[in-house]
Amino acid sequence: MIENAESNHHCIRPITSAQKQYAYRCVKKGTFVRTFRNLYSRTEYWKRLYPSEKMRHIAISLMEIYPEWKFTGTTAAALLGYDIVENYDYVEDGSDNIQRNFSSSVSSTKIYIRSSVHKSANDNPYLHRIMRTCKEQDGTSDDVRIVQPSRNHGRRLVTLPHSSDRVSYEIRSHIVDKSTMLFDVANTVNFRTALPIFDSAARDNVNFNKVLEICGRRYGTSAGGRRNGCVNELKYVEDVYDEYDSFNEEYEDLRTREKSVVTANSAESFANAFAGGGFGKSGSEEYSLLRLRRLCFFKNGLSENGGESFARGTMIDLGFMMPELQHEFVVPNSRVKYRCDFLWRVSGGGLIVGELDGYDKYFVDSTNSTHANINFNSSSDTQMLRNSYNQAAINRNIDRQAERESVLFRECGVSKIVRFNFADVVGVKNLERKLVEAGVPRIMRVG
Repeated sequence: MIENAESNHHCIRPITSAQKQYAYRCVKKGTFVRTFRNLYSRTEYWKRLYPSEKMRHIAISLMEIYPEWKFTGTTAAALLGYDIVENYDYVEDGSDNIQRNFSSSVSSTKIYIRSSVHKSANDNPYLHRIMRTCKEQDGTSDDVRIVQPSRNHGRRLVTLPHSSDRVSYEIRSHIVDKSTMLFDVANTVNFRTALPIFDSAARDNVNFNKVLEICGRRYGTSAGGRRNGCVNELKYVEDVYDEYDSFNEEYEDLRTREKSVVTANSAESFANAFAGGGFGKSGSEEYSLLRLRRLCFFKNGLSENGGESFARGTMIDLGFMMPELQHEFVVPNSRVKYRCDFLWRVSGGGLIVGELDGYDKYFVDSTNSTHANINFNSSSDTQMLRNSYNQAAINRNIDRQAERESVLFRECGVSKIVRFNFADVVGVKNLERKLVEAGVPRIMRVG
């Protein structure tokens, strides 16, 4: 029972009375964790899993028990293989403890579904039901694909594939369509936690214009249409966002922005949209759509992983200038190329490079063939990486990093390099301090 569950990446589901009694005793001893009602996992196995892997284990197990359920929000995103970052908003001060405190016997993984039934007292406390509108489709829907002219066949139109098409038809039939999923993500978790999912959707060739159009029809009003006020507010924010493109690299103070527009209210509206205020009351249809629109605007498929997306979302929340992603420096003499995670071009021609330090990358041994295709989103891959610890490889990687930074300063015109780790991002204050000290411009005041 245990081996079968772990090899198939789902939870242990006891069926007989004897199995249930065994699971209960294991929970009491601490060797099992209860992941959901009547679902279990070995405690040591469960602790090693990433949040997205825990969601997939639970959801795949629940599909067999509740075949009518349609998963949405972060649960659906995890099933599609999108980047998931845990919601760390409860953390007040960063660096020392970024692990969620949870009982060793009960999992706190949230599961989201679209349901025609309201939440009941008998529901698992971590089950979140979002009411269906009867307009949702399932994850096999094709309604948000990008269609564009082919580069190789003249004016012929081609439909770009979704990488998530590789997910089995069975799983996709148990989740909602991508438009509903993204709408629910935008309205169930905070901005910086949602952004990794939207960046993943961008890499998945999702057409965000279609997402906004579909969600505007479905969720604009209870009748399916949008009120004039909502249309006007959405259009106004879109105009403000368009203006933002033209001044992002130039403005270091919101007061400068205020002088360049017709009214101070325009600048305030921009600040609200950029920093998270938006229009409409919390919980209103306008507010829900604007949360979605804000994420659709800031998504960027160049982000390479959930950690980078989470860091960028935190920077945006703090009011810093948006960085360029994955900029490639070419060393003039050697033509060697170096990429950076984040780049800010500041007034006077200065270049500030930002790097999110991930400790696992230092374990990669270029001479070890098993390290060739490491998936850093897989707990088993990263565990294998750490188990194959090679101090010589780590030292080489540290030396290469130092040489890379030296070249960026000496030959590529970089004025400053700011390094931060994931704990800095989680705790916010350390990240904010480092960006300010490095001279990254703040385009608005927040807080």
